[in-house]
Amino acid sequence: MSVVSIELPPEVAHFVHSEAERSGVDEKEIVVDLLKAGFEQKLRELYAQYQQGEISLGFLAEQLGVGVWQVYHLLEERGLRTANI
Repeated sequence: MSVVSIELPPEVAHFVHSEAERSGVDEKEIVVDLLKAGFEQKLRELYAQYQQGEISLGFLAEQLGVGVWQVYHLLEERGLRTANI
C-alpha cells in the first residue's frame, strides 16, 4: 500500500473526525474507506460507459491509471463482464 500525505478540505476533515469518534475507528481507516469508495464509484461510472460502447477497455484502464490486464482483473473480481458485446 502506498503512503500519501494530503490536506483534507475542512468539511471532509470534520466528517472524518466525527465518523472516527462515532464508530471508534481510526481516522486513517475512515479516509482509506472514503478513497476506496471513490475509486469504486469511478470504476462503475467508467464501466457503464464501456458497456454502452462509449469508451474502450484501454481508455477505462488509462483513466484508472492501470494496465488493461489489471482492469480485466478488477472487473472479474467484481463479477463484471469484460466484453461489451
